[in-house]
Amino acid sequence: MEWKQMFSTWKKIFTNWKYLVVTVIIAIIFYSINVLVSSWSSLKGFFPTLGFFQTIKFFFILFFWFKETIMFHSFISLIVISILFGALFSLVGYKVRIGQGTGGKKIGLFGGIGLFLAAFAPGCAACGVGLASVFGIGAGALFFLPYDGFELSIASIGILSFTIVTVTKNMYVCKLKNLNNGRMY
Repeated sequence: MEWKQMFSTWKKIFTNWKYLVVTVIIAIIFYSINVLVSSWSSLKGFFPTLGFFQTIKFFFILFFWFKETIMFHSFISLIVISILFGALFSLVGYKVRIGQGTGGKKIGLFGGIGLFLAAFAPGCAACGVGLASVFGIGAGALFFLPYDGFELSIASIGILSFTIVTVTKNMYVCKLKNLNNGRMY
């Protein structure tokens, strides 16, 4: 499949508002989980004083100003990974909906590795973002990596991108409306 065909496929899928909304929602959920994991101790500490609703308000402040609490490259990689994660979710959903399944073991393996790395260290593990910080793996454990764990984010972006391209290559795009209900898939 050529790049032109892949872009055509992506255009076909992501101009459908349903898949675009799913992509955005999944990206926001992934981003929110990372904000929550990174800020858990602060939120837990403020809860007894502020109460539930003020802690939720504090979470939203952290959500919108998260870029101020981590390194810039970590924030950018978190945004990119969140969008790629949402796009992959939508592509797989589209593929299942048109009856082509999920794409086999190879896509599942690469997607799984990419998603694990994305969740493990989506920005940079030294910043306390992702599951690395939950497992207690922080800056000290990543001392041996030359870029403080940012390599894991780059690897995750690469693997997720590869998985998206692979899923797209294995898919065809319906060029006509579904004859059953006149809906586009």
